[in-house]
Amino acid sequence: MDFREIDDLRRAMPEAVTFNYYDDCQSPWLLSRLMPERAAVADLRRTPYGKLLDRPGLRGLVACCGGMLDRRDVAALAHADRVDVFDHMPRASNRALEAIWSTPWQDYHVTFADWGRGMFWGSAQVSREGGSLVIQLGFPSDHAQIMGQYLPTEARAKFEESYHPVRRDGRPTLAWARVDIDTRRSEALIEEVQCDWLRLVADEIAWLAEAGARERELRAHQAYERALYARYARVWPRAMLLATLAMLHEQLGINRIWMHMPEPGAVLKGIRGTLPPRSLYTRLPQHFCFTPTAEIPPMLRPAPGQRPRRLAKARLARIARMQASGQPVFWRLDLRPLEW
Repeated sequence: MDFREIDDLRRAMPEAVTFNYYDDCQSPWLLSRLMPERAAVADLRRTPYGKLLDRPGLRGLVACCGGMLDRRDVAALAHADRVDVFDHMPRASNRALEAIWSTPWQDYHVTFADWGRGMFWGSAQVSREGGSLVIQLGFPSDHAQIMGQYLPTEARAKFEESYHPVRRDGRPTLAWARVDIDTRRSEALIEEVQCDWLRLVADEIAWLAEAGARERELRAHQAYERALYARYARVWPRAMLLATLAMLHEQLGINRIWMHMPEPGAVLKGIRGTLPPRSLYTRLPQHFCFTPTAEIPPMLRPAPGQRPRRLAKARLARIARMQASGQPVFWRLDLRPLEW
């Protein structure tokens, strides 16, 4: 992705977005972007995204909708923090909304950056020449109290990876995603989803234990880690991916979104040695109703008359061999535009 495009996109987007999340709000968000305007529950169950109906975020609405679901009612559950825009909601939706309002919410802070500027293509881990738009998921506001309970303010710097696109001011970055966008085709490729903070906290604890640090300091870090894991370890991948989809779809109008599979993604990004956590590129996209495909995103294929560089040509040739064996090489998600 050309850096001029990234700069243009960042100028067109807000500097920061408050992203309110409750557990499993991705299910109504996805269903509202995948289903028709109105559909029978029985018909929806036969679709590839029918599994969403049995998830906690939708169970209450499905149970009292009388067998028919309206897209607007489902969307109201996904956007329950700003439900005032939905007028005249039926009683079933109101009951489901009340249940959601009573669940814990987390007020994440989404900001944007870029990746790869001034870097050699082979080391930037991007699938084509250029860079990535970075979507940063800042900790919810309750994290400041948690961290302050156990650690001094200056401890923050120890948990921020110096070579990764995280914020150095404002709320610390819990996780981030890199995306490549083709605005002409209204498509995007999610290159990477990652969390540094939890890993670096664990690394710091291991170092303190090995170095024979004061017991009080070690126990404070361990207590902080337990609090972190209790609140964010299970949630962050889903909150991060939903925030990414929401920014792409709602802010930029992107309707087709691709995501890497583990081995083909490693080939295209030039990753050698230890691969990223496999679950982030298998179970996570499955949970979000991505479908496996042997198709390659058009943005990665050379344009007619274009001669790809040797390195890109070699990588695409390896992907072609995977395709020839019948192996899916990407995940794909097609969203419907929403008109309120």
